[in-house]
Amino acid sequence: MENEQIVDALELLVKLWDVHGINEFKSKNLSFAARGLDKFPGRITNLSEDKLVAIPGVGKVVSQLVRDIAQTGTCPDLEAMIEQSPPGIVDLLKVKGMGPKKVGLVWKELGITELDDLLAACESGQLEQVKGFGKSVTENIRTYILFLQENRKKLRINKAEKLSDELMGLLAPKFSKIAISGELARDCEVVNALVFVAQTDDIFGSQFLIEAIEGFQTDHQQSSPFTWRGHFTGHLIPIEIHFTDASQFDMIVYQWSAHPEHLGQVNFFKLKNIGSPEEVYSSQNLPFILPAMREGLQEFAWSEKFSPNDLIEMSDLKGCVHNHSTYSDGKNSLLEMAEACKAMGLHYFGIADHSQYAAYAGGLKEEDVQRQHAEIDALNAQWADFKILKGIEADILPDGSLDYNPRILASFDYVVASVHAQLVMDKDRAMDRLLKAIENPYTSILGHPTGRLLLTRAGYPIDTMKILDACKANGVSIELNASPYRLDLDWRYIYAAMDKGVFVSINPDAHKIDGLKDMEYGVRVGRKGGLLKSLTLNALPLADIMKFFSKA
Repeated sequence: MENEQIVDALELLVKLWDVHGINEFKSKNLSFAARGLDKFPGRITNLSEDKLVAIPGVGKVVSQLVRDIAQTGTCPDLEAMIEQSPPGIVDLLKVKGMGPKKVGLVWKELGITELDDLLAACESGQLEQVKGFGKSVTENIRTYILFLQENRKKLRINKAEKLSDELMGLLAPKFSKIAISGELARDCEVVNALVFVAQTDDIFGSQFLIEAIEGFQTDHQQSSPFTWRGHFTGHLIPIEIHFTDASQFDMIVYQWSAHPEHLGQVNFFKLKNIGSPEEVYSSQNLPFILPAMREGLQEFAWSEKFSPNDLIEMSDLKGCVHNHSTYSDGKNSLLEMAEACKAMGLHYFGIADHSQYAAYAGGLKEEDVQRQHAEIDALNAQWADFKILKGIEADILPDGSLDYNPRILASFDYVVASVHAQLVMDKDRAMDRLLKAIENPYTSILGHPTGRLLLTRAGYPIDTMKILDACKANGVSIELNASPYRLDLDWRYIYAAMDKGVFVSINPDAHKIDGLKDMEYGVRVGRKGGLLKSLTLNALPLADIMKFFSKA
């Protein structure tokens, strides 16, 4: 079992204890232990008893909980709390603004245990009458529930890929050929449905083949002889499987993977005797459009100036510059993160731990900055072909200023300026805050510009075109945060960034070694929006990126 799963189970136990008002001291102790386990860089299940109890907060009681969860996925204490809690309580705990104590309050005072009932209480004004809520809190909870309901059947690209791979493994033995189509084939950051195309000589018997596979649940009303529609056990996302013979396979994959707007632009349904996707374009003297770009937006206008060879590729990246270590809330040391980047063939690694304002994330105080810089100097002295850059992810404070005073900011090679607190802002407030940060002479990169978390939190509203103009005017790069939880800047604005000549930085925001691989998601969605290798910040050689940071 992965560390995250063990920590998630412990944190759920803490929350349920708090919902029920059970022993606050005991709850705090387990919460502290869970944080220690979350920061542990190795695999928890490989630890001996002595090493496990040596982790801060983990004594023999917590150690036993960990062992139980690792072996069974749960533990007696958690099972007991789940049994004593109404089924909907766990869903209520996912609502932003509803901490465990508030969940316990609405359960005990209003008898609310389901999301639908909580939404009704918001809309009727009942919830705002409860102590600790009020009108603004209630409205935020209402907005968040609606956001969750709207997105509950969707998956982020990483989760969609994982489930798709599982389904492909089950489907492949049943058909002579099968391919992923739909939004996942276009590298969409959010996937509304998993779509496959299956080649078969027995189209009318294909429905029965799928129904015979354990886990596939048919939606008979939505299915047809040529398309199976339904779900897979344990998942809400819709699934479509289109059947075709060998002669039409490639074109059916093309049809179901391209956005309808793109199909309209290439007159797809008016074309005759077309046998391949390449012929769709060549028959009309159009440039070939890569699958990821087939969205019906600006791909043809882009293709008038550039070719697919101009797009960023993973192999073009020379380094990555937004990463975290154990100095703040990362799970691996500075050296471990740097060596992992070196092993990936990168030429430089930029550390950008959290600044002091982010105390919840172990943000660096001035003495920590000095200590980290000394370690970086010592490590850099050992390497001739690799360099660690001294960066920081400085919080953009509510008034738009950057965390730290100018003397400390000047000690960094570069500064990633990001918003982490007081995220609820109208457009005017958000723009004032971001523009002031961009205009700060120490800002090098604007981090995750909207603060969104896909399917979890909508970003604050901004005028992206004005933000891009400000970045260009002030020599600031805009981040394409490559974490599949963010993918922010939205790829739809990359076309505009390219038009304006703004450098885009593909940053993994890695908090552990595995997170460095997220740059692949950044590259994929960057290509979707026409991201050029020539305007990708971390595709620059070391000397050139340092020149950019110096704003020379």
